[in-house]
Amino acid sequence: MSFAEHFSINGTITLGSNFPQSVNVNCGFLPSAVKLVDVTEWGTGSSAYLQEAYWTASSPTNTFVTYAASSSTLYNNLVTTNGISLYDGHNSVLLGAQITGTTITKANPAVCTATGHGLQTGQQVIFTNNTVMTQLGGLIFTVTVTGANTFTIPINTNVTNFTQETAFKVAPVTVGPLYYPQSATITGITAANPMVITTAINHGLTAGQQIRIRVPKAFGMTQANNLTGVITATTATTITVGGINSSAFTAFSWPATTSVPFSPAQVIPIGSGPNASTFGNVTYYQDVLDDATLNNQFQGFTIGTNIFQTTGTFIVAASDVIYWEAYRFDS
Repeated sequence: MSFAEHFSINGTITLGSNFPQSVNVNCGFLPSAVKLVDVTEWGTGSSAYLQEAYWTASSPTNTFVTYAASSSTLYNNLVTTNGISLYDGHNSVLLGAQITGTTITKANPAVCTATGHGLQTGQQVIFTNNTVMTQLGGLIFTVTVTGANTFTIPINTNVTNFTQETAFKVAPVTVGPLYYPQSATITGITAANPMVITTAINHGLTAGQQIRIRVPKAFGMTQANNLTGVITATTATTITVGGINSSAFTAFSWPATTSVPFSPAQVIPIGSGPNASTFGNVTYYQDVLDDATLNNQFQGFTIGTNIFQTTGTFIVAASDVIYWEAYRFDS
């Protein structure tokens, strides 16, 4: 005889300042239902602010939202895309439905056109079925949305070995790699002191972490292959590597289509740098692996970018505290 199993877990999230934003919540199981409450805005009467949201596995594509119209009036809304959804890290990388694109320009950054793509800034996509820019096939990029039909990717395609794309497909990466920080494809390396690396994705690395650089022969800058260094500065898609002077290196360049398939250039996290020790007049960074092997494998749920946004039918604000509850009902 089987018995029903019921359990729940709860916690809070404090929102950052970048919107729209998506948040993954690890609750240790795949919930049957999720409830959110914006405790910062609850009952304030501020027009259009999120009050609560509810999702259930019986209607997995729908998130039901209540928001304030005034101190005494609430409205309801139904979010059907980029709402609350399950996150199953046990499945490693998962992809969403393919999106058909037409052109990728020769530009820095490259501009991609795909009618009604439905993507959000910060999402990752994987390129397939490239007709002309076959060098991009199988690579994952973080997108910046510039319009309903356009988005950019962090790569300079305005170089000799690229020809403007005429047809391609992308698929959203709905569940990312299991480990933080993840390895990232390199799209560019400066010949400068210090070296600056551009990555295809928002790399998530921080100053002080140690990296190893892999540059296959097809990319030209072979002097950089297998070098290690400590990150001194970052942006979302760039890494400044202290101690590496690449000003005299051969230029980094993308292979031609005739070289496809090839191994991409990569930046690989190898350890932690912030904990420095000094011996004499020399400072050493400890080569420990703690923050290069954090396992992101978990089960839980994702709160999508159509819930945490600052424009639209309902909104949230930076520093809002979101209370969440996740329930599991097994029969």
